[in-house]
Amino acid sequence: MSEALTNTMIVLIGFAGTGKYTIGRELADLTGAKLIHNHLINNSLFTAINADGVTPLPKGIWPKILKIRQVVYEVIRELSPPDLSFIFTVQLIEGDPLDVQAFADLVELAAARQALLVPVRLVCEVDELCRRVVNPSRAAMLKQISADSTRKTVANKSVLSPQHPNLQTLDVSHMSARESATVILQAIESIR
Repeated sequence: MSEALTNTMIVLIGFAGTGKYTIGRELADLTGAKLIHNHLINNSLFTAINADGVTPLPKGIWPKILKIRQVVYEVIRELSPPDLSFIFTVQLIEGDPLDVQAFADLVELAAARQALLVPVRLVCEVDELCRRVVNPSRAAMLKQISADSTRKTVANKSVLSPQHPNLQTLDVSHMSARESATVILQAIESIR
């Protein structure tokens, strides 16, 4: 562990395949923060609907995932030690009202914990993103694995860019997870 974080919430925002989980693991290893990755929350329900990473998910799944997410946030707000830090991973899309609300929920959670919130937009070149998204290890975690779907998403949508004073944007196209984590930790140090 290189440097412990105290009462900090890092939110890694990016498209599927950007490396949110891998970078989140690096950050957790370096700092002792707890990784609350989106598939930790999603996969019990994805398993129940036999998600395969290619077939589009039923729209009705998202309100149910929201309920699980809210319970996780309640536990963090009410029961976790006050100095504990967290890393969240989430795909949030610009212009989607549910995704804007999802970010607002994290802002509210940070305020309730009086935590430092550092949102980090992870962006990646489309060809590299498509190369990453088909990695077989993603299928085992019930993650989206379609390069075609990724190309369509990138062509028609953009990663949420929330209005927040600590917002960082990091192009991870040619960076390792360790390099990305180091840059994020340097940004947090400068914010503090």
